[in-house]
Order: sequence, then structure tokens, then C-alpha cells
Amino acid sequence: MKILITTNPGLEDICSRELESIGIKLLYFQEGRVEGEWKGDLEELVWSLERSKTVHKAFVLFYEGSLENVRLDWVREFLTPYHTFAVRAERIGEGLPSPELASKIGEKVINIIKETYGKAPKVNLDHPSLVIYSEQRFGKVRVGLLITGEESLHRRYYRIREHMASLKPSIAYSLLYLGGAMDANRIVDPMCGSGTIAIEAVLGFAPPEVYCFDINKKYVMDAITNAKVARVKEMITFGVHDATQLHEVVDNIDLIVTNPPYGIRMGSPKKVLKLYEKFFESSFKALRGGGKLVMITPLTEAKLLAQRAGLVLVHERDVYHGDLWTKVFIFQRP
Repeated sequence: MKILITTNPGLEDICSRELESIGIKLLYFQEGRVEGEWKGDLEELVWSLERSKTVHKAFVLFYEGSLENVRLDWVREFLTPYHTFAVRAERIGEGLPSPELASKIGEKVINIIKETYGKAPKVNLDHPSLVIYSEQRFGKVRVGLLITGEESLHRRYYRIREHMASLKPSIAYSLLYLGGAMDANRIVDPMCGSGTIAIEAVLGFAPPEVYCFDINKKYVMDAITNAKVARVKEMITFGVHDATQLHEVVDNIDLIVTNPPYGIRMGSPKKVLKLYEKFFESSFKALRGGGKLVMITPLTEAKLLAQRAGLVLVHERDVYHGDLWTKVFIFQRP
């Protein structure tokens, strides 16, 4: 069966590797979407995806072709008159407007179930038991089943305290992965906000030492609260510290991963760049030789500032975060 996965734009390759690790054969990926093939049991697939770190939503595709010839016989396996359903439709390129496409697919679903059971299922657009997905991509219609629930899997249960500029946990995990967290002994987020990076480090990679710092005491307390909910508080060292003096608090760091302030929606980008400059200088001193710094920011000037501090750029990519296209930079201390 063909599987369609949505993920964070810019991190499709990380998601693809995770999908391959659970047995999905990769077919291709493009912006925010990964497609693969699964030959195992559907229930096993659902269970594996529920535990994934980079998947947002997943759909099993049962039909590809023209709208006129659409076949929905497979719906009988999943829907009865005693369940509610909804059709979520999407148009990419030219074609029917999404509401019209959803309506046409919904009518066909109702007719099939009514023919089978003698009674039609009810539509519930707010809280359906079953969600049927339909998309029209440049003339071709694809129809399938949402198998991961309508709430994106990037929403973690432990996030009861939210920072105003929190990273999606799927991005946090991916930054750690890109930085080589699987081989790191000491991981630090010196501008931790609500603690997402530190918590994802423990849950996803279980390094011996994880440090979660912020200059704002409230943010550190929020991070502690989230870590308690995630049941990883005892595995993280918390502290109220200035990121520009990181080297005075901890040294010989293998990996620094952080989502620093941007100064775009509030504050001043110039002041933020001054913060970056001092932070890079301190990070250079705190990292061990070969240690890495991973950061996400829309301020491209960060690259030059890090290089001036002696750090070497080893990787960069564009990643969509919030409603911004940002840069992910990975620097290394020689």
C-alpha cells in the first residue's frame, strides 16, 4: 500500500530516514511530503507511526486516477452506518475547489455504504470517527484514509507550558539528529525556552548529560514543568544562565542545539545579532574540539558572525518554522 506522510518542510530527508527505519520503502519526497510503500500489517504501521519523531500526519492511499472513475470500494472495510465520517480535500494546481471535491467524494462514500448496509453514514465535520483524505494534483485525484488522527503528531503530550516562539518538537528532534546527537555525550541548549530541545534529546537519543539553560527564570521553570510531564526531569540539568557566558558554566560540550531569539516580531534584529556575536564567542570556548553548534534562525548574518568567532560552517539548509523560512546552520569547532 502507498503511504503519504506530511512533515516539516525542509526536513523531508530526516523524516525519510526515520520511515525507512520502520520498514517503509521510500518512493520520493518533496516540500513537506514523503511518499513510500508499506507491505506489512496496517495496524503495525499505525503503531509505528504513532511513536515517530518527525511525522506530522500519515495517509494510506487507496485510489489514484480520474475523479470520474474514482473507486471507493475499500471504504466498506472501515466505515459503517454507525460511524461518522468527514472528507478533507486539498487541491494542488488546477482542478475543483477543495470544498467541491470533498462534497463529490463524500456523496460517493454515502452511496456505497447505503448500498452495502441499507443505511447511510452520518457526516460529522467537527469530530468524525473516520477521516477520508482526497487531493487533486494537476488533474489526478488521489483518495485515502487518515491513519494518525487529525491532530498533528508533532504535538507532544508533555508541552503544557509553551514559549511564544517554541520549536515544533519534530524540528527540535531533527536539529539534534543533524548535529549527531546519537553520538554525543554532553548536549546543551543555552536558550531553552520551554525546554523542547532538551526533552527531545532525552526522549530521542538518551545522552549521558543534557543541560537546559535560559537567562529568564520563568522559561526555565516552564522547561522543568514540561520535563516533569515527560518524566525526564532527573535526566536534565537546569539552570538560569546567560548564553553569552556559557563557557563559564559548562565546557567540553559535544553538541549545542538552540533556537535563539530572532528579533523580528519583537525587539531588534541588531540587538539580537549582538547577542549572537557574544554567544558564538562563548560557544567556541565551551565546545570541545570537533564539537558542533546547531541553530535555527532567519538572520543569515549569523553565518559570518560564527565564522568570525572561529567556528566552521559544515552544513546549512532552509527549514520552514512558524510562518517563516529560516536557516539551519551547523558549525563546528576545529
